[in-house]
Amino acid sequence: MNHRDLAYWLLDNGGPIIRFRTLVDILEEQDVGIISRALNDLIESSEVAKWLDLIEHGIALNDVHSSRPSAFENVIGKLVQLGWRAGLQPFDNKTLFFRVWLSENVDKEPVAAHEIFKRTLIASVLARAGYYMVEAVQKQVLSRLSTIHRGMEGLNLSQIYVDKAEYRGIPNDLAGHDLVNPQLYPNQQFALPWIHDVYAFGHLNLVLENSQHREKAEQILDMVLTPEYQNLPWSYGIAKYGTRYYVLGWAAHLPGYSNAVEGKSFAKILIALDALAPFTCIKKSQWFQNSMKFLEKYRNESGTYSFPRSWVPEKKSGYWIMGEYMAFDERRGQTNAIEVESTFRILSIKKRAGLL
Repeated sequence: MNHRDLAYWLLDNGGPIIRFRTLVDILEEQDVGIISRALNDLIESSEVAKWLDLIEHGIALNDVHSSRPSAFENVIGKLVQLGWRAGLQPFDNKTLFFRVWLSENVDKEPVAAHEIFKRTLIASVLARAGYYMVEAVQKQVLSRLSTIHRGMEGLNLSQIYVDKAEYRGIPNDLAGHDLVNPQLYPNQQFALPWIHDVYAFGHLNLVLENSQHREKAEQILDMVLTPEYQNLPWSYGIAKYGTRYYVLGWAAHLPGYSNAVEGKSFAKILIALDALAPFTCIKKSQWFQNSMKFLEKYRNESGTYSFPRSWVPEKKSGYWIMGEYMAFDERRGQTNAIEVESTFRILSIKKRAGLL
């Protein structure tokens, strides 16, 4: 089967979520009647209802960023995976609280630790959800784009740490981390990319369609693709805000860059490929080429794909961005659920990469 045949196979074999996303994201169906019927089926999905009920309007860091399914980054990430996006009710109502908060806080000086990280995460998730026209989302993502791009000037990734012996008060539980040079995070404006930054770049139209912004993002991703960057710790190290120390966290590591793509890293690579596929430097990279070649090993004789079930898990807790909530429609009793999901994910990655 060719790509279009696979898309129609998904319409015949998928549940309401896969059918809706195939129509809208793969086939780009223009018939309002067809889309309306598919949307009604999506809204009535028990899986969708379950996740919509999990949205909580808390804004503390733990409410936004944690392994709880109800944490903002996980529940919205999952709902977008399930087909929800800007312009659909009641999704707009559910996300309004976070859009208002970001709008009211994006220009404020950070007071609490990890404030800039929190704004970045919220903006990144909202961009992926389709709120790329919201001024505060654009402002936060473009601010990070400029901060990271400026920080690259003369940056030597092998010299981003300072001697901890000159600093006091590092708690024992953080003593194993290197101390990042404070010059790299003035007023919390960290000059290296978090994974939420680069995923936001891949979902913000203003970055993808503006030549100057696009060039900056491509240059940042060129750095991310280097062994020097990929060899940095995922946590980067620790930062000193005031008199206290905190883990900076969440480097833009590319799953499968150095090690075999299997087990826990498999689901993460599907998310990474989908998020970064629009960028030219990514598509030309050995990482992308090797990853896509590896995924082709799971193509069936019919042309569909079937990944190992345990490699695309649906867990009770964890981080969406780490590939721990991978299911679409209800899997129980559906013998071809993994085949349908695997095939859709391949088509989605290829569509975003312009390969369909």
